[in-house]
Amino acid sequence: MKAARKEAKLTQVQLAERVGIDQSVISSLERGKYRGSSHTVAIAYALGVSPRWLSSGAGEMRETSNVSTLRPRRPAEGNAELIDHEIIEGSEPLRPDEVMLPVFREVEFAAGDGCATQVIENHGAEERFSLPRLSRAGVQPENAALAIVKGDSMCPAINDGATIGIDKGSRSIVDGKIYALDHDGMLRVKRLYRMPLNRVRVVSENSLEYPEEVYSLADPDAPKILGRVFWWENFD
Repeated sequence: MKAARKEAKLTQVQLAERVGIDQSVISSLERGKYRGSSHTVAIAYALGVSPRWLSSGAGEMRETSNVSTLRPRRPAEGNAELIDHEIIEGSEPLRPDEVMLPVFREVEFAAGDGCATQVIENHGAEERFSLPRLSRAGVQPENAALAIVKGDSMCPAINDGATIGIDKGSRSIVDGKIYALDHDGMLRVKRLYRMPLNRVRVVSENSLEYPEEVYSLADPDAPKILGRVFWWENFD
């Protein structure tokens, strides 16, 4: 760790600030006081080195994949994230090639005389996610989120109950790509197509039961794009 920090031209204080921990943790790790840390992955990305190399000395200091160039995910404010088909359940510590991601959920809250719904990121829910898989998809960890699909509007491509991965850093519409939407507090998953006059077509895979919709993006009632869906996993 010390060698990588020196090569990165960072002081212990600077490295600690990047990771969001106390400088004493960096000092203790460099002096060998602890054999490992729950912050190993974040430290590795702050230094631009392989988490596997940093934790065990195995492999190359800098891997050929762009996993080692990913920055540590910082907590997002007010929204959640996605999942990958290498989800690992359980309470065991994170492996060096894993990261915890938050989950988008529909949450009811008091609003005047009744209840309203809004799409919130995390709300206490997180899932493990494979960093190499994020890297292969070209998604930065801080932009990644998870969500669970409800309904059959995107069948047969995405089934009811499927887990999807959302890239919050990709919100520009590419015709035919699938996006997660916050539509007046409802979490929706649809294909989007651009139209003239700043309008957008919202298309379901199950078009017989769910006709396509058209919105002006300037309309306050139009759905808000949470991000592009880059992965999904259907369950039987």
